Amino acid sequence: MDSYLVCYDISDPKRLRKVARTCEDFGYRKQLSVFLVRVSVTDIVRLQKRLYDIINLDEDQVLFLPLSEAGLQRMETIGRPTDAHDKNDVVMVL
Repeated sequence: MDSYLVCYDISDPKRLRKVARTCEDFGYRKQLSVFLVRVSVTDIVRLQKRLYDIINLDEDQVLFLPLSEAGLQRMETIGRPTDAHDKNDVVMVL
């Protein structure tokens, strides 16, 4: 399993909701437009394809930031706490 932060900036509220729901299918929300996604190589391609079909390529942006296991273990927050990352998390995609 590979880990990614998926961050997005979507200009249209309807597309924004679709992008958020799609990301929820693959990972869990860390902030309003930021998801932690732990997926196989096949599933990250599936996620990218689904998002590509939703967004407007001229107006929107989605970032996929790969994370190392060491980086995940060193994650820090300032302010409101975040849920601790559990290396045993399982993401099911139906």
